[in-house]
Amino acid sequence: MDSRNRDTDTTCDKNHPITHLHDELQLQLCDLKDLKYAYYAATHNRNVEPIIISNYPPSWVKSYKDNKSYLIDPIIKHGLREITPFSWHEALANSGPEGVAFFRRATRYRICSGTTFTLRDASGTFCALSVCDAGSQVDFDRRMAKQQSQLQMLLIKFHSWLMTSRTTDQLFSSAADGPLSTRELGVLQLVMRGKTYREIATDCGISERTVKFHMSNISGKLQVGNAKQAVYEAKRQGII
Repeated sequence: MDSRNRDTDTTCDKNHPITHLHDELQLQLCDLKDLKYAYYAATHNRNVEPIIISNYPPSWVKSYKDNKSYLIDPIIKHGLREITPFSWHEALANSGPEGVAFFRRATRYRICSGTTFTLRDASGTFCALSVCDAGSQVDFDRRMAKQQSQLQMLLIKFHSWLMTSRTTDQLFSSAADGPLSTRELGVLQLVMRGKTYREIATDCGISERTVKFHMSNISGKLQVGNAKQAVYEAKRQGII
């Protein structure tokens, strides 16, 4: 990693599978090098630590992760309900006191005015790309209006590249701490949405036989007899 990136957070050590992803993201964001940014990706399992690739101040990122602030972050919470890009002003307007207090702490690190782009992939992974600066939200919104399409496409391409260059268990290594693997969680989420095994196979790019194999493993781990019971039990345990 070059000298420009030594004070940025990659969420991992040099031997971790996602160590060099920061360089790839920064390369794709070269036209916005004067801005701060953060890529965020998370499974539906709240016990699995999300991926965070950012050039925010390292002390802020460490505090954010250590305190699991992504569970109360008003930007992430708003993004989970949105499918179109949104300004942080919009997110804060729909946030409670806890979210406002959190954002006030973020401004101490010059994380002030921003726009967030969101995406959900076929396996149910939620991801977001936030870009921000320390200026006014009005000026920032004006700038982003000219670049929304470019940044949304960048998020799609980067996330696609990420998910094909690493396995989900490599990316979300702490998923091993839970009863279900990341792939199993993705399959179960699609079952919960009413998808057939054939539809799940198409969405995930695997065979129908593999979907059935995953569901058999899921049922065994949750000690239930069928897919419907698996969804119920996973909800009861807070897995999904």
